[in-house]
Amino acid sequence: MTSIASSSDRVSTGASIAGSDGGSSQRLLLTLNGVEDRVQIVLSQGTSLVLHQEWAAPARVMRFLVPALEQALNLLGLKMHDLSGIACVRGPGNFTGLRLCLATTYGLALGAGLPMTGLDYLPLLAAGPAPLLQGRLAVLTHARTRLVHAQSFQITVPSASREISTEPRVMPLNDPRILAVDVPDDLHAVLGNDDHPLYLLGSGVRRNLEWIKAGLPQARILDPSWDAPQSHVLIQAAMNATFGLTPIEPLYLRPCDAEENLEFFAAKRGFSGREARDRIREETTGEVEERA
Repeated sequence: MTSIASSSDRVSTGASIAGSDGGSSQRLLLTLNGVEDRVQIVLSQGTSLVLHQEWAAPARVMRFLVPALEQALNLLGLKMHDLSGIACVRGPGNFTGLRLCLATTYGLALGAGLPMTGLDYLPLLAAGPAPLLQGRLAVLTHARTRLVHAQSFQITVPSASREISTEPRVMPLNDPRILAVDVPDDLHAVLGNDDHPLYLLGSGVRRNLEWIKAGLPQARILDPSWDAPQSHVLIQAAMNATFGLTPIEPLYLRPCDAEENLEFFAAKRGFSGREARDRIREETTGEVEERA
């Protein structure tokens, strides 16, 4: 398939395509990820990869996502109605990219009458290197300057003599949250400060390397190749998810920059922060607050 975005695009195709009327093991699923700077399109049938396209498109999700998806389906001779469902990574991540990807998912699903499901980003990243690790793994992704989305996981490999499956278990140790990397107590409270092995990955590590190394000197930082979900991980997550017709709820851990700076933006337009919030509520809910 021809690259359509940049020299950093990666495209792969696999399994032959059957109809979408088979059993659950033959469902044709589309998975979209626009949480960070790399945008991914994965089409799978059962556990088999049909197509994987990935490109670097910071702040340009809509410029590439829909045209690339249309081109991919045309190449494979498919229409949206041939799919069995759409999965979309729901965050946490970049506010604009996340909203645009979720809106695209909803529009495509609604137009084709397809069910949809949301996938959490941090567990997807943790699942990538899990077969190679044992112990604690912390996933840190960029939120804003010196802030990261963070979640820790315990990775264990079941004993082959006791378990039917020897696939690693990836168990969350805490809920995803916002961490300040320049506050050592915050890092230690969530990620630990002992001699047990601790592995780190994610864009939040790369962008805050000096702070991370100072605050967590015992941590082992994984290769940047693990900083985006692997296609097989996305496929398995979509296979295991529950689909429905309800719009996917985004997972935000902090307000968007515009919301945090609402007073400033409102003042530049000549009205107060309260008036701005009232207008937003009226536009989004239709509710009008009565004032004395």
